[in-house]
Amino acid sequence: MADWTAVLPIDDLPLATSTVVALDDVKVLLYRTEERIYAIANRCTHQGAPLDRGVVKAGSDPSVTCPAHGSVFRLADGRVMRPPAGTPVASFEVQVTDGMVELRPA
Repeated sequence: MADWTAVLPIDDLPLATSTVVALDDVKVLLYRTEERIYAIANRCTHQGAPLDRGVVKAGSDPSVTCPAHGSVFRLADGRVMRPPAGTPVASFEVQVTDGMVELRPA
């Protein structure tokens, strides 16, 4: 399993707001709820639009809608919930250690 990489302090990650961080050469969308921090690749697999500009629905199965063509991705694992995208986005495991948000590929 890959090592964990610190990406930002937990205090810099607001609730209910999309935040983008870099993990090596990948831009990662972080979304924090009261219960969990989600992390998926920030580029839609359909045509590469930035998902952080899309609408997040944070209900029982949180998702983000691509702002370009409406593909919907599940925040928990990057799975496509609605096309036109046919390929999931990468997802990342998240942990908080000593006040730092850390990621590694799922």
